[in-house]
Amino acid sequence: MPLRSDALPLAGIVVVDLSSNIAAPFTGAILADLGADVIHIEPPTGDDSRRMSPTQGNGSAYFYVVNRNKTLHTLNLRKQADQDTLHKLLSAADVFVTNLRPRKLTELGLDDPSLRTRFPQLITANLNAYGSHIDELNQAGYDGVVQARAGIIAVTGDAEPARAGVSVLDMGAGMWLSIGIISALFKRTQSGIGSSVATSLFETGVSWSSYHLLAHQISGATSTRSGTGHPAFAPYGLFPTSDGEVMIGVGGDAVFERLVAAIGRSDLTKDPRFDTNMGRVTHQEQLRELISESFRKFSTADLITTLRSADVPADRLQLPEDLLKDPAAAPQLTQVVVDGHDAVVPALPIRINGEYPPIKFPS
Repeated sequence: MPLRSDALPLAGIVVVDLSSNIAAPFTGAILADLGADVIHIEPPTGDDSRRMSPTQGNGSAYFYVVNRNKTLHTLNLRKQADQDTLHKLLSAADVFVTNLRPRKLTELGLDDPSLRTRFPQLITANLNAYGSHIDELNQAGYDGVVQARAGIIAVTGDAEPARAGVSVLDMGAGMWLSIGIISALFKRTQSGIGSSVATSLFETGVSWSSYHLLAHQISGATSTRSGTGHPAFAPYGLFPTSDGEVMIGVGGDAVFERLVAAIGRSDLTKDPRFDTNMGRVTHQEQLRELISESFRKFSTADLITTLRSADVPADRLQLPEDLLKDPAAAPQLTQVVVDGHDAVVPALPIRINGEYPPIKFPS
């Protein structure tokens, strides 16, 4: 059962969301899910995300997901009257979220110094592509483009580099910005003054690459792609069974001992190639062949049962749409109406007193 809106932690907080596409609107969606009154401002032509495939009615899968629980408002900021309307909204707001580039914000009088003078209590939150680096301050960017720059595409995939299959920088940057905003709201309870909060797709990508950056400095090795495997642990990844594949993760010696005991290969713990994690990483291809030979004797379902009974992390490979029938996902899935049609989407993955925040899609 979803929480009542007045029981949500950000109830009473007003957010003006002048953003488009995915990342910054996702920030607004998180705040709205947590109870804030979020007003999403669109131009007369509508948010670009309305036209991202696949579409239904006057929106798209992306548009509905990142603008859930919001009130929609159309303004033409080329008109002075609509600029005045926006400033009126800001005068009553707690938070202003935008992904407009700095020169556009300055042109509209929405840059942080201008807003700080008029609305000292306002928390301003900006999300751009490349952060505060002066040479790229006004540079456009999309998730995949910045994934390439941040090194994520280079270490994703197997034989060939690949974009991560979900928009990890869009969603990640949106999450970081929401964390910054909530922190600024708390700080304002102490100071009475708003703060400026900012992040970017690139800074998020740099943060996601923390392990690879430090690993290179420690080892001197060039980062490589691991497919479904892991550069720090072995065995790890998708392995064949008699009727499909299973994903396993072995993060230490104790888990490895349980794994090989469960499949009748405890002898592998005495092999000097595999008796430590470092050895298993070094010789992971040989280990993979031996593990695969044993795994092929099991069906996927039986192997997962066997490994889980031994407290070895293991699970099946699913498509995203398989989650619609996954009993573990059922409590999080929420019935909504999309352009007059019933649909099911996941709630914010935070339970408050055991309940998920409610979701309502914009019309």
